[in-house]
Amino acid sequence: MDGSQWEQVELAQLKVDRRHFSRVALGFLIYDIVGIGLQLCGVQALRLTGWDYGPYRTTLNWLFNLMFMYILALPAAACYFKTVPKFGEVRHERWEFTAWLVVVLIGLAMGYFGNIVGSLVSGFTGGISADYEGLMDMIFEGNMFLTFLNVVIGAPIVEELLLRKFLIDRTIGYGEKLSVLLSGTLFGLMHGNFQQFFYAFALGALFAYIYCKTGKIKNTILFHMWINFSGSILVPGLLRPVVAAMDGGGTEEEMFQAAVGLLFVAAGLALLSYMLLQLVAAVAGLILFFVFKRYICFYPGIRQLPRGKRLLTVLVNPGMLAFVGLCIWGFF
Repeated sequence: MDGSQWEQVELAQLKVDRRHFSRVALGFLIYDIVGIGLQLCGVQALRLTGWDYGPYRTTLNWLFNLMFMYILALPAAACYFKTVPKFGEVRHERWEFTAWLVVVLIGLAMGYFGNIVGSLVSGFTGGISADYEGLMDMIFEGNMFLTFLNVVIGAPIVEELLLRKFLIDRTIGYGEKLSVLLSGTLFGLMHGNFQQFFYAFALGALFAYIYCKTGKIKNTILFHMWINFSGSILVPGLLRPVVAAMDGGGTEEEMFQAAVGLLFVAAGLALLSYMLLQLVAAVAGLILFFVFKRYICFYPGIRQLPRGKRLLTVLVNPGMLAFVGLCIWGFF
């Protein structure tokens, strides 16, 4: 074939690639539409009853999220993804304990410094979003058991299946680097605010790298569970006694105040110790990243997108534009 014929073949293949990425993104769009749509229907149904559910708003939010986003929307998306062909295969490397220790510390560094960047950008762009503040209120003020089920159990399982297994199994044929960057970017965008975007992008890319190399989704799920547990259960659990003590506990009884004072000291010391440990781990992880970054490698896929057309192929298609647009809309 001459040059013009090869160009026509390449253009035809790029159309196939663009359609494939569009179909992958449509799965995420289905997840959001089903989950959010059912939540809105549930809220509207409650309003029609005339019941004043205000005092139970946080509990109902957690229950709706658990039922509609995790129990119903995920199976709907999973059924759809069965119709999207897989492309390429992940590797099945076995990492030693020292390798896992390095990766975990690097992950803690990504989360720690990504959170700092997110806070700075949020302040620069006009403060923390209402959605993020609402999430924090639900974590700090809501039922701890429901918080645990949603944030520590449900979210890691659902997000790792969607953004790692379902996505990477269908894109790794284009190369590990593309899959990792796409997974991290979409994971950050799905959080819908600047406060969480940067650390979610960094951790999402790390989780994607782990799955690409080890081929075991349980590894990223467990890692994700620990990250969410420390941020939504451990830290709020240590902060609650401190806040209660600073508020005086709502009583003037001396024995109660003394008990609260002791609890305040114990919780304050535990919180300070945890924060220092987190800082040390983050600094160590940052150092280890630069020490071991030369060992980070990305294997090419069976299909290499042409330079200059990768972004156009991956992102400029109906499914991806609709999903990314929905995510960006949440930022503002």
